[in-house]
Amino acid sequence: MSGSNATKRFVPRKTLAAIAVGSVLMMSAPAAMAADGLGTIKGHITSAVGADVNNAKVIIRHESKGIVKETTTGANGSFSLKGLPIGNYTITIVKDGFYQVQEQHVAVTVGNALTFDVALDAQNNEVERIAVTGARISRVDTSSTTNSQVISIEELNQLPVELDSTSIALLSPGAVAGDNGFGGVAIAGSSVAENGYYLNGLNITDLRKGMGDIDLPWEAISQTEVQTGGVSAEYGRFIGGVVNLVSKSGDNEWQFGAKAEVAPDALAEPMPRMKDDGSIETVSDAYWQETEYNLWASGALIEDKLFFYGLWNPYGEESTAYGETTLRDKEWDTNRWFTKVDWFIHEDHSIGVMAFSNEGDYASTQYRRAEDGSRGDAIGLTESTYGGIGWNAQYTGYLTDDITLSAMYGEITQSTKDNSGTLDQSTYEDYRSGSYQRLGDWVGYGSSETEDKRITYRIDLDWVIGDHTLRAGYDYERLEIADFYTPHGDGWYEYYTAGADNAYGLAEGTEYADLRIWGKASETENVHTALYVSDTWMVTDTVTVNAGVRYSEFSNTTGSGDKYVDLDGQFAPRLGVTWDVIGDGSSKVYASYGRYFQPVSPNTNLRMASAAYDSHIVSHLNGVNADGSPILGDEISRRVVADGTVPDADQLFNNKAGSMYSDEFALGFQQQLNDDWAVGIRGVYRDLKQSIEDVSFNYGMNQWIKENYDSSWYAGNGETSAEDYFVGGWFPTLTNPGIGTEIHYDVDGDGVKETVNVTADQMGFPKATRTYKAVELSFSGNVTEDFTLNGSYTWSKSEGNTEGLVRSDNEQADPGWTTSFDYPELMDNGDGYLPNDRRHNFKLYGVYHITDDLSVGFNSYLQSGRPINAFGLHPADQGYCVKAIAIDGTCYGRDWYGASSFYANGEAAPRGSMGRTDWVYNIDLNLSYTMDFDTAGRLNFKLNVYNLFNFDGITGVDEQYELDSGDKNIRYGYADSFQTPRYVRASIRYDF
Repeated sequence: MSGSNATKRFVPRKTLAAIAVGSVLMMSAPAAMAADGLGTIKGHITSAVGADVNNAKVIIRHESKGIVKETTTGANGSFSLKGLPIGNYTITIVKDGFYQVQEQHVAVTVGNALTFDVALDAQNNEVERIAVTGARISRVDTSSTTNSQVISIEELNQLPVELDSTSIALLSPGAVAGDNGFGGVAIAGSSVAENGYYLNGLNITDLRKGMGDIDLPWEAISQTEVQTGGVSAEYGRFIGGVVNLVSKSGDNEWQFGAKAEVAPDALAEPMPRMKDDGSIETVSDAYWQETEYNLWASGALIEDKLFFYGLWNPYGEESTAYGETTLRDKEWDTNRWFTKVDWFIHEDHSIGVMAFSNEGDYASTQYRRAEDGSRGDAIGLTESTYGGIGWNAQYTGYLTDDITLSAMYGEITQSTKDNSGTLDQSTYEDYRSGSYQRLGDWVGYGSSETEDKRITYRIDLDWVIGDHTLRAGYDYERLEIADFYTPHGDGWYEYYTAGADNAYGLAEGTEYADLRIWGKASETENVHTALYVSDTWMVTDTVTVNAGVRYSEFSNTTGSGDKYVDLDGQFAPRLGVTWDVIGDGSSKVYASYGRYFQPVSPNTNLRMASAAYDSHIVSHLNGVNADGSPILGDEISRRVVADGTVPDADQLFNNKAGSMYSDEFALGFQQQLNDDWAVGIRGVYRDLKQSIEDVSFNYGMNQWIKENYDSSWYAGNGETSAEDYFVGGWFPTLTNPGIGTEIHYDVDGDGVKETVNVTADQMGFPKATRTYKAVELSFSGNVTEDFTLNGSYTWSKSEGNTEGLVRSDNEQADPGWTTSFDYPELMDNGDGYLPNDRRHNFKLYGVYHITDDLSVGFNSYLQSGRPINAFGLHPADQGYCVKAIAIDGTCYGRDWYGASSFYANGEAAPRGSMGRTDWVYNIDLNLSYTMDFDTAGRLNFKLNVYNLFNFDGITGVDEQYELDSGDKNIRYGYADSFQTPRYVRASIRYDF
């Protein structure tokens, strides 16, 4: 019997992750990441006595596409096949003189390098006496230290989990939900704007702010990989985590299907709302309903060669939201679609093309709310459009058995347009009573139009040389961001009653109006480039070293097209070591270190480097007309923050500053307890080594002007004093807080820019700090053959003086442009526990198969509360205000920013020191029933019940202790966000 036709089947021995193979869910496990969204099979072939077998033929066949790939083992008996479409494969090992080995239904998933190791039996052996104990399939890549979880759409369909990146990422240890103000997911202590999102290799992160991904037709998604640490050098431009998606694609067999889904208002509990008097109101007339449809088709246009997948996904949402004095009907209508074509030109060459749309329309009608809470007269209508098109093309080529080349080009365009509402009507907001009251019949604050585009391409090369797997590549990304905004009417009026300690020196009880006029017109650009190289070196059969480095460059332009950010020299080392302790995959120790760089957000261009205008006019308020408009008295103050011109690029970035980056250290261990259970522990430490913040360094600048002009340039100029050259209250630049600043600026107006060097002490800012410490415990297994369970507990501590690119405690979803570090006084008492600090986090989810057709799934969590702050006016005689007044005569963080400091009632209120919100707990339930009609297809009924017991835990409170006027905010400490009340999502699905 020859080696080519003698076949011996084997049953692989279970390894660390093998429990996940037969279970519904895959536990979190280290894995290798693929930038192109494809998978990898690798392995080691030996003889029964343990000798390496070289030149053995490895043949893999995709079971539904018919694609066949071949390679041979090297001198050390190893092989690797990269760039593989996800799905089930049949693997065959052939070597003359040995029995052929074949294994079917081997699942390849995104990111995970599946390890297929086998010991071949010599043909002259008595096979019946030989146990094939060396054979195994392992989905834990013992050569990688990347920490990830992969979950398929089939698995998600048996869990009560919403189909979006945030909900899926929250299944992972170390991931917590962002505050209700802007949602998202914070991974390992990062902010919600510091993650990366990819679909089939295309960067689908929100283009402008990076807060999550763009809207997608989720029925088209096949697998989701969540990376929470130890990410390899091929990835960058984030310091949080990565969500990597792979779409569905066609197979040889044509398949069709339809799905209808509804979240009915009749089965949704109303959202609670805390009123000004402290009582909780649940509005029975509130309304919310979602409907969604999916129609799809997929199959082979040419068998084994050309495949097609297409999806149409219309989606609608309707709601009625109640405020204190108004209510609003809202309606979204999104017409999503997705298509993918895969062409396997040759055994060694393939091309994939993907395109999708998320375009839609939004309409909202606002009504007065009568005294009895009912609907009153209509005030106005708002209409807008949103969304756009995304596409990419990928090439994968096997140049030799050992060299693989991949390339990708893609574009995404997203736009919005909103020119409706009450265009000529100013807004009137009244805070004189100590809380917010809306006055007048106005709808919307302004009219806006945006147009954002991302252009990206990359090329990657893999080369296997003996015990080394080398990977190198280059990637490029350009973001084109356009933004136009005009306020309605005169602008935005706010009415106040002056407190005893107020910014304007007014007598207590004096009423005044603050008119803000803000708008912008800008077109800017970001360019990011990177080169990387990495090596996976099998030092021994049980020890692997991963070493790599990523070099990147970032640039940003102003609204005039001038480059104001130009960062280079960014070397990000990545190092990891793994040890297969016993050598059979049943236990594993791993450690990793990585440095990650974060670009300056495109949002910063729009807020800092564009043709924006921003001014405040404060006047005495002599009365309010019936329509809410003010009767103004004498002007109290006028300040211009931005005058409508594009700032000079030379002053917008500190020449001494470097990039924002973070270091991560991790140490982990995993152990298979028996054939059904595995446990793991992982320790993580992250340190934000350097942040980039927008600061006003008027204090430091004016100190430098006074020192230099008084000591040198002032001599001989008898009519001009240094104070005449002082800059105003808002003089922004980007810098690393805690260092000195160098810019080029024409101080004396003679047309020649001086080189200005301001010391760190003159700047007055502390260093930006953020640390994250965590211990993660996880388990996964089979309670019975029909009951799978996954769970984790994370203890973590997140502390420092900056959350990162966004700021949850004042709901500032403004990456790179938050109030943090705007003035030194705003950072007084700013060290403490950060908003994402959830000290204890328990997660448990699983599926029980009652029968082959009927299953029950659940998802639950128990989470400790978040820290609470108290924001108020900065006392003039405390902290940095004392120095600020001595320099400029004004403490701008007090006089301009109002109640934005870590002070309450004139006393220091350090960050996160005012207690915590209560613990929050939740249970969601899934019920799924499938009717199999054999050749006629399958019919599935699914019911998801979210917040099964309608828990109403408080997830956030009003942290504004005082108003800008100095008055006490009567709503301080009131709940301003709750758990989402119970709602139900039902669907019916037919596949044939």
